[in-house]
Amino acid sequence: MISWFIVLIALLLSGLWAGMFMKQLKSGLVHTALDDHFTWGLYVQGFFFFSALAGGVLVFMAVATLFEVTSIRPLVEIGSAVALGCLAAAGLLLGSDLGKPFRGFKILTGNNFASPLTWDFYMLSVCGVLDLLFLVGLIPSKGPMATAWAVLCLLATLGYVMVHTLFFLSRVGAGFRSQPFLGLDTLAQSLWGGMALMNLIALASGLTMSHIGKLLLALSCLTLIPLAGSHIASLSIKSREMEQKKIIILDAFILVVLAFIQMAAPESKGLMAVMSVLILVAVFLEKSHLMKQYQLKPTLPLPYSRYEDAPEYSPTAGEWVLAFGSVGVCVFFSGLIINLKALL
Repeated sequence: MISWFIVLIALLLSGLWAGMFMKQLKSGLVHTALDDHFTWGLYVQGFFFFSALAGGVLVFMAVATLFEVTSIRPLVEIGSAVALGCLAAAGLLLGSDLGKPFRGFKILTGNNFASPLTWDFYMLSVCGVLDLLFLVGLIPSKGPMATAWAVLCLLATLGYVMVHTLFFLSRVGAGFRSQPFLGLDTLAQSLWGGMALMNLIALASGLTMSHIGKLLLALSCLTLIPLAGSHIASLSIKSREMEQKKIIILDAFILVVLAFIQMAAPESKGLMAVMSVLILVAVFLEKSHLMKQYQLKPTLPLPYSRYEDAPEYSPTAGEWVLAFGSVGVCVFFSGLIINLKALL
């Protein structure tokens, strides 16, 4: 059970988010660092980050349900609350980026099926409904209904994770430099971050995840390969090359340390907790890199701005407050649901 003290701190952070959001809702987006060069900022980065974590957790829940792994059922039930918290944080950040959150209803009802954003809204909405059905106890641990739920959850979750690839590829010219490894990278980052988050949840709840160290090690390999491949594919593009190298080095460091832990101290919960936090940091940095990289090389640059130096995006203090506040929203919703279910 998550400490009520943590829930209280998360509530205070959520209050900061609400205050800054109401201020932005009144004044508009004029106080952010977003402009015609950077239409995507920290809000969209946070949206991709939280939705990726939710995707990894939902895949974990669906696989555990599909294969009837009853031994980790308590952890799966906790994961349903965490996934809902991540989806809520992702939705709030996307609403902040839209300026007027109710524009989201226009996306849902606009019937623009050629837009990745439309399909993303549909898939995320389906995932939210499926997660709620599981959370309120309508999905049994086994049987036809559990199998049907798991299949639908996998389809919806993997659907929106793959749709996220289209957001980036739609911003660059077609061809080899449009990153042929991006789809695998998007999926790997989601699974990697989701499993790291589930490991932290298990450690905080006193539950056990079998072979989590080996699973994170395998996912580290799956994450590093498409990153290295995309770097090779874009060697002729000098912008952000150094930043991409730093991310590859960080991921390689995580892989090496995880391998060392498995050989020297496989039962060390403290080291696994530290590595799980580092994985979450690596996933966040990767989302930041993708967001910046694909805006610097638009599909149809303006005739003359292509010759100008690309500006450097730097989030404002208000954007950081909303970003940290969204973490509070995620933890508050998750912790409150987990604690209330434990009391009942």
